[in-house]
Amino acid sequence: MRKVKALLIATIALLVVLTPSALSQRSSVSKLFPVYNNGGKPDLVVDPQRFVSQMEIVDRDFDKDRCALEEGVVGAPGVRRVLRFDTVVMNSGDADLIVGDRSDPDNPFAEWFEFAPCHGHFHIRDFSVYELLDETGTVVVAGHKQGFCMEDSLKYDGGKSNGYNCGFQGITSGWGDWYFKQLTGQWIDITGVPEGDYIVRVSINTAGTFDEGTNRYGNVVQTPVHIPDPRNKVDFDDSAPIIAK
Repeated sequence: MRKVKALLIATIALLVVLTPSALSQRSSVSKLFPVYNNGGKPDLVVDPQRFVSQMEIVDRDFDKDRCALEEGVVGAPGVRRVLRFDTVVMNSGDADLIVGDRSDPDNPFAEWFEFAPCHGHFHIRDFSVYELLDETGTVVVAGHKQGFCMEDSLKYDGGKSNGYNCGFQGITSGWGDWYFKQLTGQWIDITGVPEGDYIVRVSINTAGTFDEGTNRYGNVVQTPVHIPDPRNKVDFDDSAPIIAK
């Protein structure tokens, strides 16, 4: 099973990199990950097209970004170079992912909730891992995304959203939870990383917090990326920090 999942991951990454036009619409991605009978359980998977198409390297000044510094998502204050990308967690199982309300004393996931002071609400901790690997598969640097607030953002398949949000968290079957690249922590700090060819890898549900049944769709997506010489200029992003999620 592990070999099959590894092959699926590699195939998806190669398909996205070589033929992005084939996956230019969400409907095409949905065809790769249709909702299926998973015994009444969710199955979480990362949208590979949006992960690749929105990837970019920018410089930002973090001297005044209090949340980024408090949450440790950059290595130090000042101008840092970050590799950022969108992560959309799709639910392709035949049941909703129901996380619920942190204030409920009987919530089965209570131990996984963590309050984010800058964000002003609870996140699910240890849900995702962002990593930059060299060509041998060795981790060069890891991101420090603190947690996720599960809610319906984008429709991929199925019917109407059941209205999950940061107050009562979850992802409707056939929907996706979108973390766009401008959000605080939605990146890997690559400041000082030498020029070369690397692999960007995103893993979700890493602690096995949520039961995904047969888990037909793997929880890892990755793609190759070239990191430029640290001395080379890249776009400078001086927009205001976005910490809404």
